[in-house]
Amino acid sequence: MYNTTIHRISGKNVDQLIPGIVNVFRDDEVVPWHKYDSCLAWVTKRIERGFYITVACDDDTITGYSEWIEMYDKGEKILYLGIMQVDCDLRSRGIGKMMLDNGEEYAKSVGASRLRTMPEDERSHNFYRKNRYVDTDTIYTYVCSTVAGPVTEQCVTPVAVTLDIANSHEFVFGLWQSSGRHMYEVANHNPEPNEFIVKTITIPEGYLQFMYKKGKVKATALYWSNEEVTPETVSAILAYGHAAGLEEIEFVFKTRYIDLFAAYNSTGESIEIEKSIDKVNGTSV
Repeated sequence: MYNTTIHRISGKNVDQLIPGIVNVFRDDEVVPWHKYDSCLAWVTKRIERGFYITVACDDDTITGYSEWIEMYDKGEKILYLGIMQVDCDLRSRGIGKMMLDNGEEYAKSVGASRLRTMPEDERSHNFYRKNRYVDTDTIYTYVCSTVAGPVTEQCVTPVAVTLDIANSHEFVFGLWQSSGRHMYEVANHNPEPNEFIVKTITIPEGYLQFMYKKGKVKATALYWSNEEVTPETVSAILAYGHAAGLEEIEFVFKTRYIDLFAAYNSTGESIEIEKSIDKVNGTSV
């Protein structure tokens, strides 16, 4: 029987935990947790930004790692799991379930009604299914060429995307993670600013950001809006991308917007899954 305990980590002495966290990711080398400096930068920033970060420990050895963030979807508070990793030599021993259970208890304590995540492969998908997560949507990815079109001066003088905007507006495009809050943090509070360029554009219908690596001409569109999204919205985003010197725009979105991209080719898809929490008695369903 393993003596596994789950601990929330804070900014205090976090540097001492980083070697153990990096070791947990050694088989997958997941960026940015695969190296000490980048792992320290991201973990420190995410603690500062309010992520609920835990490690699983067997005595003094770190055996698992998870990151959760509170988000809102149509006014409903949800606890989103951005990543969870268990040491490759210690899987199938209940550590992952303990970390999920701990996240659920935290969700109840902050008044969240659901847990949400996106499994990275079929193995992890089956793990979540066994823990009563159910499929709720498909996430599609389409890449479109930019086109010349009318743009406004707001392309030059944007209004900043704020946390309030990310929480109060639907996250339409950019769902690398099925959470507008999570992607807002990636784009706007990156502790390694040289990793991505982010250009912000305010258009009449919503808030748009292009995120791409330096020297590249392909960007992911991050788009928040509470207005109706139409084919004209997509055309406007492609025109703004063209004006920004980009050649391709990646759109990542849920099933409800698939008809907007009937003329384009799909490049892949992933699954959003959830687990509901009964607010009355605190049980999960």
